[in-house]
Amino acid sequence: MKPKLTVRRCKWFEAPSHGSAGEGWNTWIAAGDIGFEVRRAFWLTSVPPLEWRGRHAHRESILATFALSGRCRMFLDDGATTQTVDLEGSSHGLIVGSWVWHELTDFTPGTVVLVLASTCYFEGEYLRDYDTFRSEVAPHNANPGSLAS
Repeated sequence: MKPKLTVRRCKWFEAPSHGSAGEGWNTWIAAGDIGFEVRRAFWLTSVPPLEWRGRHAHRESILATFALSGRCRMFLDDGATTQTVDLEGSSHGLIVGSWVWHELTDFTPGTVVLVLASTCYFEGEYLRDYDTFRSEVAPHNANPGSLAS
């Protein structure tokens, strides 16, 4: 069971899956399942155990993250609350809304993380400096229920 998320604009997502340990699994996401149109997909592979990915927030993008194999930890910060969760199990995803600082760490060998994004890449919508993120996120916490706020 996944832990309750306390960080605003984040939620767990369970992708439908069919199969068994003996025959393998078929897991899928159909258009509209994750709450946004996918405009970009990318994946992380061969990240050494002591390295990290992320360490930024987005002004616009919403991300659906899945550990297709292996496991990593994901640190989340909405400007008021922080939480670290494990990302593992290919059908268990984490939707990370805009205005959430996120860092992926502690990759086990062979981990593959798939990320589906609501926007195409645009460097200007990234917040890569933590202090800048902290100063800009406060007004967005007035609407805690919306992933895109």
